[in-house]
Amino acid sequence: LPPPGGGQQQQPGPSEAPGDLPPWVVREREREAAEQGGGGLPFGVYLLASAIVAIAAVGSIFEFANKNAIFGVVSPDSFLYLPILGVFGLTGLPMAGFLFVKGVSAANAMAKRMDDLDGY
Repeated sequence: LPPPGGGQQQQPGPSEAPGDLPPWVVREREREAAEQGGGGLPFGVYLLASAIVAIAAVGSIFEFANKNAIFGVVSPDSFLYLPILGVFGLTGLPMAGFLFVKGVSAANAMAKRMDDLDGY
């Protein structure tokens, strides 16, 4: 027998409660929402950038302490020596911390989305 309503199955509307929908429909909607609202970089990119910036900042501090030339190009008696190392040294560590926190937050958000999709 054909279902009532002329043989067409009705799709659940967006106003229905999630408990009324089959689990596969809920998962598909959550997956679509995650794909649309998942802007930003992957967490690994943030963590890699954090490590690189932290290494550059610490290296700049050591360069300044030992009075070595920057890449063998800018000598310690140059007027650009202190501003270049100062920018890297003073802004590098806070930037590395910010990128690390951003990477961990992105990883936690991805883990939460995966848990939601798996039904945990």
